[in-house]
Amino acid sequence: MLTLFPIILTAIAWFPRLVTSSWGATLVTIATSCGLLYGLSVLSRSRGKKVEKRLLAEWGGWPSTIWLRHREEHLPPPVLARYHAFFAKNVPLFVTPSPEQERADPKAADAMYASGVKWLQERCRGKAYPLVEKENAEYGFRRNLRGLKPIGVAACLAALLISVLTVVWRYDNIIPAVSSFSMSSLLTALAAIKPAAIGAICVDLVALTAWFTVVRDDWVRDAGDQFARALLACCDTLEVPAAAQPAAASSAKRTRRASTATGETRSRRARSEGEES
Repeated sequence: MLTLFPIILTAIAWFPRLVTSSWGATLVTIATSCGLLYGLSVLSRSRGKKVEKRLLAEWGGWPSTIWLRHREEHLPPPVLARYHAFFAKNVPLFVTPSPEQERADPKAADAMYASGVKWLQERCRGKAYPLVEKENAEYGFRRNLRGLKPIGVAACLAALLISVLTVVWRYDNIIPAVSSFSMSSLLTALAAIKPAAIGAICVDLVALTAWFTVVRDDWVRDAGDQFARALLACCDTLEVPAAAQPAAASSAKRTRRASTATGETRSRRARSEGEES
């Protein structure tokens, strides 16, 4: 709806009967009942996911994965070490890659980081983690808006074209005023145009400028970094029950205990054999 807003506003400004007439309200009701809003949301998400693939290829992965790399500088080394220790303690099969292993096999290291991020994300959903939910929603909004950018620019240009053609059609004195290069004549001609139409044109120009200056790839990346920061910060606050911790740790403890017991048994046998001899 935000993408189509310039066309909707322009149509209402020039043709107010679209809103005041009963058939206009009926048309809106029918379109809404037929799933128009849901269809638009599906379209925006699909276009957002499409542009997301290109962005991830350019970024080199998800921001949350990038932030866990040794070679990146998004986190101070002590914080990075603390997050790695948290994942190694709580995430099943997670083994923190060393800087050397990360350089030797970046894909394998990223896969390990991604597994930890996925585990953390599944446990940080809902109202208990409002900042994570907020940053996730903002990232999705920016990503989808970036995917809709071609449609948004086209909508602004179409709205401006409608306004220009309508002005030329309804106000015969506008073309002579422009061609006369007289500021007073131009201001007189513009004063005759109804304020709602002038306001719609101004909104269209502002929206077109925003599409080019605000809705950019780095705008989406900034939201991705904010989500990564909020999600990884949960490593310092998330309490993982002991029963939910990886079985590998308990298995390792059992192995150490068993090896210790075996060593003690062998020692006792050796002492007894020495006494017998």
